[in-house]
Amino acid sequence: MLIVDFETRSRCDLTKAGADKYAADPSTEVLCMAAYDTETDNEWLWAPALGALPVSLDIAIERTDFICAHNARFDQAIWEYAAVRLYGFPEVPREQWYCSSAQMRVNALPASLENACIALNVMNKKDHRGSYLIRKLSIPDKDTGQFNNDPDLMSEMYQYCTKDVRATRDIVAATRRMSDVEHRDWLVNEWVNDNGVRIDIPLASRAQDYATAETDEINKEISALTGGEVGRATQRARVAKWVKARVSGDVEIVFTKYVDDEKKFTLEKAARENFFALVAAQDISVSTEVYDVLCCYDNANKSSVAKFKRMTDMAMHDEKVRGAFVYAGASTLRFTSRGLQLHNFKRDCYSVSDADSISRIMMQGHKLDSVMDRLGKLLRPALIPCEGNSFVVNDWSSVENRMLPWLSDDRRADDKLDKFREIDADPNAEDTYQLAAREAGVSDRQVGKVIELSLGFLGANGAFNSMARAFGIKLPEQEVSRIVGAWRVKNAWAVDFGNKLEKAAKAAVKHPHMSFTAGRVAYHFNGTDLFCTLPSGTLLTYPQARIEKDGKYITLTALKANLTPAAGAAEWPRFNLWRGLLAENATQAECATLLREALFTCYESGIEVNLHCHDEIVAECNDSDVDWTAERLENIMANAPSWAEGLPLQAKPSIVKRYGK
Repeated sequence: MLIVDFETRSRCDLTKAGADKYAADPSTEVLCMAAYDTETDNEWLWAPALGALPVSLDIAIERTDFICAHNARFDQAIWEYAAVRLYGFPEVPREQWYCSSAQMRVNALPASLENACIALNVMNKKDHRGSYLIRKLSIPDKDTGQFNNDPDLMSEMYQYCTKDVRATRDIVAATRRMSDVEHRDWLVNEWVNDNGVRIDIPLASRAQDYATAETDEINKEISALTGGEVGRATQRARVAKWVKARVSGDVEIVFTKYVDDEKKFTLEKAARENFFALVAAQDISVSTEVYDVLCCYDNANKSSVAKFKRMTDMAMHDEKVRGAFVYAGASTLRFTSRGLQLHNFKRDCYSVSDADSISRIMMQGHKLDSVMDRLGKLLRPALIPCEGNSFVVNDWSSVENRMLPWLSDDRRADDKLDKFREIDADPNAEDTYQLAAREAGVSDRQVGKVIELSLGFLGANGAFNSMARAFGIKLPEQEVSRIVGAWRVKNAWAVDFGNKLEKAAKAAVKHPHMSFTAGRVAYHFNGTDLFCTLPSGTLLTYPQARIEKDGKYITLTALKANLTPAAGAAEWPRFNLWRGLLAENATQAECATLLREALFTCYESGIEVNLHCHDEIVAECNDSDVDWTAERLENIMANAPSWAEGLPLQAKPSIVKRYGK
């Protein structure tokens, strides 16, 4: 394996444009590249200023099995767009690339190089001086527009680049490498990233105009409401100070959180959502002025506005955004998204016809009401196929609700799986949310949806109420307790499965190198890390797992990758592996396996995938091929793989000209 790292400079803003657009920009050039050969221990530092690529490095590139980089998408793009074009580097096929950041993620470790080094306590750490050097050398001066060529700083940059390669070498050596299947799945995701998704640029640009105009009006309104104390609705600290001075009791509690046992006043999104839900339910009251100020603040801070700007910033010459998806971005190995954050787009969106209609109105410059809400509903429809093409959209129906009882391998769960089979066979049958509501003794399908989403992984009243607020549902606490109890009686297999998972995981840690099973799930411990093996062969990792005693309670804990340690902390933050979390992790991870395998089959079948989101695949094809693509995609997703015999799956495709409904 040859480990490499590039340092570059460009007039293109990497943070706004993303790796692909940055690398393709004509102004982008390489400052230096460091390389390390794991087979020979040879190390190189090359820079255009130092002359031609060393012959020995050229030979190492030609003979290596893999070229590894941390966040390899960036380095691969620089290699392809800049190094080959400007400096005569040999072309490297995509399948030869390997990502050390992906290796960290499949091991449930921090993905950033700096944090991975800290969590693993390797000898070579990332140099904090790097961010300073990048600001000085990689970004043109704001006043002169010129790049800094200071030779002393450039020499430091060479050293920094070399240190990054050594740090990458150390973390790769310290952890389990990606398996052949994991590397394959990473490559398939990169293929999806290469395909990209097209943006409706006129719509995205016009949306920004409407957002700017609406923001101006919001700022005028909040300034008037606060007597000039707040000039812009995005001034978080000023808005918080103004609101805090005018609320008390239950309202103040809503906006109060505790950080390290210290009480703080916050206007974060979750608190605002809770506040508006409680006001709507008439559980709390507040003055009109405070309510209006909070409405102004909420509207001005909707993420949809920034996302439209992100669309135009990241779109390349063909109007496509690339590199949006992260392989194993979550600890359960689910994909996440970056840059445009496609996974966070509002599910509540306009239909294709409504989006087309509103788009025409906006292009003509007509006034809109509820501008920010309308823009949020246009996010998904702003993703479009190329001319003459259509999207084929297909998603699994209630896939987690099916996977959990199947994983339990409990005969008592067969009734639930059979019900799914009945639903799949009869389009007029009640769906799983109607069923859940009826079994709990209520008639509201929305309540049934909350039941399934909140209680499936052994959540209690708090989980139910938290989910209910998102759906605008408020029930008496006594009724919530009754529903939770009824669900647990009806689904006793789920409670038992969670208990068995926790018992098996603890037993594995207590008895290293032995395997303990619960349902179709197995755990083993190698003395350092706890591994969860799923029926597909997928491996979940719980790093640095251990049994801890807290008073009379015995808990199982592991390192938590997505947290960061407090200043002066002795070790990386940890979290409890309790029964509900173990059930959720196993379920989500195996559902993610379904998606990865479906994407691989699409790749082999010649189906061009442009988007994927948890349980959904979006393929683009020529209008003449939509019927074949829809049928093939349905077959891929509706038929369970060989390892999942007996798992009922349903996925019905739709053909659209915009992403969304």
